Amino acid sequence: MPEIPLIIEIDADDQQCTIVFVDAFVADQTYRFILDTGASRTQVVADDYINTLEKVGEHRSRGVFALSSQRTVLLPNIAIGPLESGAIVASVAPRSESMHPLIGMDLLYRHRLHFLFDREVLVIDETPLGYVFNSLALDDANHLYLEARWPTATASCVWDSGAGMSIVDEAFWSTNRNLFTTIEDSIGVDASGAQRSSTTYEVSDMTIGGRRFAPHHVAVVDLSSANSTLDTPMDMILGYPTLRQYNWFFDVPQRLWSITERDNMSLNVD
Repeated sequence: MPEIPLIIEIDADDQQCTIVFVDAFVADQTYRFILDTGASRTQVVADDYINTLEKVGEHRSRGVFALSSQRTVLLPNIAIGPLESGAIVASVAPRSESMHPLIGMDLLYRHRLHFLFDREVLVIDETPLGYVFNSLALDDANHLYLEARWPTATASCVWDSGAGMSIVDEAFWSTNRNLFTTIEDSIGVDASGAQRSSTTYEVSDMTIGGRRFAPHHVAVVDLSSANSTLDTPMDMILGYPTLRQYNWFFDVPQRLWSITERDNMSLNVD
């Protein structure tokens, strides 16, 4: 089975909040990338090797909190276990403690992706048997869109393996406050490295694809700036506290998806 190990790093301040990494080779250099289905483009961070690569352009992007502009370079290849690319254009972020390399949808969109969070692996290009598949919505940047439902509301959501925390747009929260219970204030960091304080809530009674989710943590953030660049606005970004509750299969080329069950379905979300 063609598997990529997932490296799960838990936030010491919130056990539900986690970053998902993979180890990869660029040429003969080893890097640890965030596996980020919320990123349209792969990103590297400036270092002695990356700085030897010729600039090929500029890339402007908007994270959850801020707009960024980065030079782009041509990487000779990226190899992540069984997944290998040829030459690929990547953005270059400045070196800082808050910046990480990212594997984006420009590398992933050609593949079938089975996220087995219970086993901490990503299976590439194999289709699980015995599941009914749903139609998958994509935007021009190949973000994965799903619907979350409650008895009184429906939210358009981006499935984001690079989000350590699930995020709710302030406008959606404002009109559906009964779905959320306040927990505490927290600090969030987006793909550009920008930080902003937000309030953490617990969301309850949510279903996706007919599956019920246990109550879990979300942050409320004004997503209007990020949504202004998207064809399909987001009511929510589904991050790790949501994603970890099930396994997930995406056939991105065929635009199909399904929730698949964990080996241990007694996950306790505290």
